[in-house]
Formats: sequence, structure tokens, C-alpha cells
Amino acid sequence: EITHSTHNTHTQNTITIMTMSSNTLFLFGSLLLVTSLQCTCYAFTTTTTSFLLHPKKHKTQHHQKTKLYMGWLDNFLPKPYDEEESSKKRQEQYPEQYPATYELSTITVESDDAIVQTILRPLLLGTQLQSRALKNVYDADIYGWNAQSFHDKVDGCGASIVLGTITLKGDVTYYVGGYNPKGWASYGGARPSVAAFLFYSSSSSSGSSLQKLQKVGGGGLAISKDDPNYGIAFGPDGLVISFVQENKRLATSKLGTYYERGPDHFSSLFDAIGGAGGAGGGVVELDGLKVYTGVYENGEDIPYSGAVLDMTSG
Repeated sequence: EITHSTHNTHTQNTITIMTMSSNTLFLFGSLLLVTSLQCTCYAFTTTTTSFLLHPKKHKTQHHQKTKLYMGWLDNFLPKPYDEEESSKKRQEQYPEQYPATYELSTITVESDDAIVQTILRPLLLGTQLQSRALKNVYDADIYGWNAQSFHDKVDGCGASIVLGTITLKGDVTYYVGGYNPKGWASYGGARPSVAAFLFYSSSSSSGSSLQKLQKVGGGGLAISKDDPNYGIAFGPDGLVISFVQENKRLATSKLGTYYERGPDHFSSLFDAIGGAGGAGGGVVELDGLKVYTGVYENGEDIPYSGAVLDMTSG
């Protein structure tokens, strides 16, 4: 029943609702009305300035106490959207859709040897390999410094981390390398990923440390050449170990175009050790080269073990 009356100061509308069953819930605006009385009638009166709720007597009805619950709607509606929290959760769930983190991991895996534990594992925070056991699938000193041996061992193994070593005076070892989230497959073309990164070790008075360098300019050409007759190319110039030069151990590096220069503002991964200059940036001869990949169970899917879609490098 709805009645309407006009006064000098405001307009009043009265809505009468009658219930015919027990334990009935009424939804009115943001209020929930619960009653356990049969045949009970209530009148809702609204004005332009107020909202009133009062029981309306009926000849055959009996008055019962009514409970009024406020704020009940909060239990049914989703929480307000929090862009920062949503972005954080997405990054945790899909870390390799974002640039590599500079943080170093403290995760330990029982099967890690000394090199993996001290050099590689700390670098893998926020990657698909961060807590997966690793294996050394390619060692250039064992299998050969050539593209065919390299691809025979790494193709189809998924995400990979490359470790190059340079022995300095006093038997100090300098490490350089990179993380390739998409692996190699010898399908030609590029393998893009914004999560790819390069790294180098640096020494200070407080000891040895590792520095990661993010991919810049998007994920395009993270691995610029996945060719069976070519070696490693993190970008066209970031870190290249081509195996096509007369000296198969030569590595070249130029930073700033495809991989950042980092906090030391290096123009090459080899600046810290005085790598020789050249058209492609710093040039050094590597003493060792290894590639590590994840360990997977028989029948387990290996992400990016085959062809990948590249819509970024033309």
C-alpha cells in the first residue's frame, strides 16, 4: 500500500508492506528487516530529509520485536578495488610478465652444488626456476665450443641460465652471464621476454657481489637469434658468444641498447675487468662457459621447450 501526502515544508511518502509468512527477510535500500511474526505490517515513511521505520498496528496482528541490521550489504559486495594490491598479487602469480627484480634470493635447494648455491640460485628470484633443482646441461670445455654442440644440449630444455667465467690475476674468478626465460629450440628468429636479464659479479671491500641488469625497451630481441648455426645472443649486442668467430671463446658485450647499463653505468659487462674495446663493445676471451636448466620429471611439461610467439621484433 502506498500513500502520498503533501505538507507545507516537505513531501511525505508512506509505503506499507504486509508479510504473510514467518521468518521473512525484507530488503529495503541498504536495510535488512527480519521478523518472526505472521501477518505483520510495517510502514516505511520517507521524506526529503529523513527515513523513518515504524510498526503499523492491524486489527488481527500481534506486535513482536523486530531486529534491524545495518551494514549487512558489506558481506555480499566485493571489497573496493585496490590497484596496488591487485598488481602485487598478479606479479607474484606471473612474475615473468614483469622485468626482473634486483633482489637476490635466499632460497636453498638441497641438490645445489657450490656454484649454483652461491652464484646462480640468488639470481633466480621471481623466475620459473627460483625453487626448481638445476642441472648443468652444457659445458663448453666438455662438449665443444661450437654452435652444434651447444644446441644439441640446450634445445628444448626450457628456461636457461648462462654462466661465463673469466680468470683474473691471483686466481680471482669473474662471472658474467644471463637468464633466458624462453630457452632455445633452433627454430630461428628471436625469443622475446621482458624478464630476461644479464648479470656480472663485482668485488668490493665488503666482498664479492652480483649485479643484475634488466632488459630495456620491452621484451623484444631478449634472445635475438635462435639459430642452429649460431651460439648465444642476449640482444644483438648485450652479451654475444656466437661461436662463428675464429676464436670460439670470444664474448662481446655492449650495454644500454637492449640491456641496461646498471648502477655502475658500465658500457660493457666486462668494464670491471678492463675488457678490450671494439665495435661491438667490450671483448674478452672466456675461460669457461656453462648452461644450466631446470630438472623436470618424466612426462612433466617444460615451458617454452618449443616454438614461441614473437610479435615484438618484426
